[in-house]
Amino acid sequence: MSLSSLLGCNDVAMTERYANLATQLDITNSDLANNWEAFSLSHDDADHTDANFALFRTFVQSIVKKNGPKEDRKRPAQVMGSPSPNPNVKAAKTESNVTATMVGSSNTARISTSPGPGYEDRKNAGQIVAHLNVNLPEKAVLKDGDIGFTSLTPVKIGGSDFKCNVDKKYRYMFTTLPERARALDQRLTKMAGEMEERYGMENVSAVGVPCTEEVQVVGRICNEAHEGRINKTSVVLEGDRGNAGGARIELGLEALKTYSVFPGQIVGVQGLNPSGRKMVAKKICEGVPKPMAKSKAGELMKLQYDDRNGQPLSVFAASGPFTTSGDLDYAPLVDLLAIASRLQPDAVILTGPFVDVNHPLCKDGEVNFEDVDGNKVPVTYETVFQDRVARTIEEFFDDGQACPTQFILVPSLEDAFHDNVYPQPPFADRIQGGVVMDIPGGEGIKVGTLGIEDVEEVVKQKQTQTHKRVHCVSNPATFKINDVVFGVTSVDPILALNTNQASVNINRMERMAQHLIQQQSYYPIFPAPKSAANLDLRHLDKFSMEVTPDVLILPSKLAPFAKDVMGSVVINPTTLAKGNTGGSYASITVHPMKREELEGDGDIEMEHKVKERARVVVQKI
Repeated sequence: MSLSSLLGCNDVAMTERYANLATQLDITNSDLANNWEAFSLSHDDADHTDANFALFRTFVQSIVKKNGPKEDRKRPAQVMGSPSPNPNVKAAKTESNVTATMVGSSNTARISTSPGPGYEDRKNAGQIVAHLNVNLPEKAVLKDGDIGFTSLTPVKIGGSDFKCNVDKKYRYMFTTLPERARALDQRLTKMAGEMEERYGMENVSAVGVPCTEEVQVVGRICNEAHEGRINKTSVVLEGDRGNAGGARIELGLEALKTYSVFPGQIVGVQGLNPSGRKMVAKKICEGVPKPMAKSKAGELMKLQYDDRNGQPLSVFAASGPFTTSGDLDYAPLVDLLAIASRLQPDAVILTGPFVDVNHPLCKDGEVNFEDVDGNKVPVTYETVFQDRVARTIEEFFDDGQACPTQFILVPSLEDAFHDNVYPQPPFADRIQGGVVMDIPGGEGIKVGTLGIEDVEEVVKQKQTQTHKRVHCVSNPATFKINDVVFGVTSVDPILALNTNQASVNINRMERMAQHLIQQQSYYPIFPAPKSAANLDLRHLDKFSMEVTPDVLILPSKLAPFAKDVMGSVVINPTTLAKGNTGGSYASITVHPMKREELEGDGDIEMEHKVKERARVVVQKI
């Protein structure tokens, strides 16, 4: 894709200035475009003017200087180790040398290493970067012996109530063009019917039928240019195949004071189409959200008071990468679990990538650990996950304390060992339980397993609470933690929308989150931007929303936020590691509803009203 398309800049001279800047700083066009998006969002959707270019040049120069010279950022594979993943020994990471043990090795293989430069020197740990409802109190940490501690029931986590989740691997790369077209048309027809019913749209015309009076139509937004960023002059509206024969007409937006459209968006339009070739929009309906989830009052009373004595629900949410770009130590993940060990949230939601395919030490396809004799031991990506992620979680429970925390793992398309298709199935062992390979220097290493079952085995041995502790879910995933419905995806639809929409006079962050809810989809953009998401449209229903989630977690490379969007608490915790330093994570506290609201008829269905009782803090690790 050209630089002008990446930047959305039609000025040839200005594009040349951007190209020269990228050359001077020795960065790629994609890196420059990503930095422009970050700059634009923090400067009220800045236009491509001389003044903004000067500000942007200073901005991107500071970013490049902070990340260091390019040759340092692309250094070759080196000795890889990790600090002790025991979350209760955080201080161990401050030592100059730390050790790690290879998973499953009968002969202990010790790896000596130092923390990656930058992370240990960070000055902003704990800094709050986004928040919502901070007037609500934090959850008190109950210790053994405190009133109410022993009577707390572990939270119930599950997604079986929702048909939209992918529960196992499936065959992909078999979708034919007719199947793709049929899936898109069925979605358009379904949403058109819902919009007509919800908003009372009458006498809806087919797209492309000329009429001298105002008409209402429903169609899909497309980009006439087929590639590059959509703009107000390239917007076309496509009708369904049944009524409009798939006709496309130009959509004029000049009469609208505010709008936000993107390819794949299904909209209702009211306007004039006298020629049958161009419709001038007077009003646009940007979709129809699914209703909020409801539960019976008696069920809410049990979950919030009978099981938990009115104690709030506490959840952490963090997204990969979980290690800095200079090493595979996973120090940010270790620190996060140290905090979790101290505060004991009910659940920790971790979204990938866990083993980032773009990591400098992974992207060449060869990862080596080094034993005490200095011999390089080749390992699989699965072994990296097993040794650096699963073992860290395992040692979280290994100290024997009665910790109630449960983990929810959401995969990513950037996970080196997992299927690169959206929707994405949950993590699973390639070889059930793994097999032991005779590898010199790494005897006893299991291959083909992720080590998640080892975590469950440790919990059974060390703790009296034997409920499942690690839940592997799909990407995207809709699930409940007690009464609260969570929706999560790691594919970064916010960034994709930000670079593929035409808009005027909007709050972009809030509107992009709103698009997902209004379009009933975790990834409503079609076609997906290059290298963004490998969509399997046969399973389009598996990345749709059955209900509007109470909490919607959308990890993105863009600025962190926590907002109430159409009744849903939408959170971008960003990534736990950013380059050679730390990123941020979200802490969510959901207080119970008032007891008097739940008393009476236990069969009455009620919305959860999480937006009124959720405290969210996004803070630096």
